[in-house]
Amino acid sequence: MSLHQLVYLSQSTRKLDKEELAAIWAQAKANNARIDVTGSLFYNGGWFMQVLEGPAPTLASLYATISKDPRHHDLRLLYNEPADFRTFVRWTMNMTNLEERQADKYQELIDIVEAAKTGRKIFGVSAAVTLLNTFKS
Repeated sequence: MSLHQLVYLSQSTRKLDKEELAAIWAQAKANNARIDVTGSLFYNGGWFMQVLEGPAPTLASLYATISKDPRHHDLRLLYNEPADFRTFVRWTMNMTNLEERQADKYQELIDIVEAAKTGRKIFGVSAAVTLLNTFKS
C-alpha cells in the first residue's frame, strides 16, 4: 500500500487543559500503533493541526472517525498526498502544546497554524507543506 500524508486543521469546541491533551495523546499513540500510522498533533489555544502518515485507506478511515469527534469543529483538510517517506517515523503520535511556549521551533509553528487558519501561504507554500518541510530538515 502506498504511503500518504494527511494534514488537517480544526477548532476545539472548548479550551483543553494539559490533562485532557495528555489523554488525547495517549489514546492516539495507542490507536496509531495498531494501524501503522505515525504523525504529530499541534495544539494552539483552541486549534488543532495534525499530520497523519500511513496507508491511504487507513488515513481515509481515520480522518472519517476524527471528523465525527465532538471535541472539535470546523475541520479543514489541508493536505492529502502520496509521500516517499515518513516525516514522523519515530512517533506513532507526537504532540506539541504550543501554549507552553517551550516547543522547539515555537514561533515557526505558531506562524504555520495562524497561516493555516486564514488560508495564507508562507513564502508561496501552503501551511501544510511548510509544516512538513519544517520537520524534514
